[in-house]
Amino acid sequence: MQCIKSTVRQCTRNISAIQNRTVYVKQTLTVSLRLYSEKVKVDELTVDYHQVKNATLNGNVLIVDVREPEEVKEHGKIPNSINIPLGNVSTALGIMTDKEFQSLYKRPKPTEEGEIIFYCMIGKRSGMAQQNAINLGYKNVKNYLGSWTDWASKLH
Repeated sequence: MQCIKSTVRQCTRNISAIQNRTVYVKQTLTVSLRLYSEKVKVDELTVDYHQVKNATLNGNVLIVDVREPEEVKEHGKIPNSINIPLGNVSTALGIMTDKEFQSLYKRPKPTEEGEIIFYCMIGKRSGMAQQNAINLGYKNVKNYLGSWTDWASKLH
């Protein structure tokens, strides 16, 4: 506080000397951040082929393909999955109403506790979709790391 008072007094004395001049004021803000990390097992955030295969039989798990529609048409999709391209995930899970989601995707919009599995071609975009969902408050979201490449390799 003493430092601020002395600065104010000094500024008051010099005000008459700078009345008709442009004065540039530089402010410096020092912020101290503490980053906390929580150890999370990779198993809690990812799924493998067998878990996804079981999920295709479970109507309570929403399996979301985040590839572009052209990729889905060209390569195929995991049974019972829906296609929400990565660029639309935040809108679909965040802004869309339950009714709009149901109308567009023919599946109920998941609750924040509902299980969602994301996949793409190799697991990268699905990881981004997973992070988007977590940022929106979804708590039970998983990434199929092998994604379509792994799934398709098991079909032959």
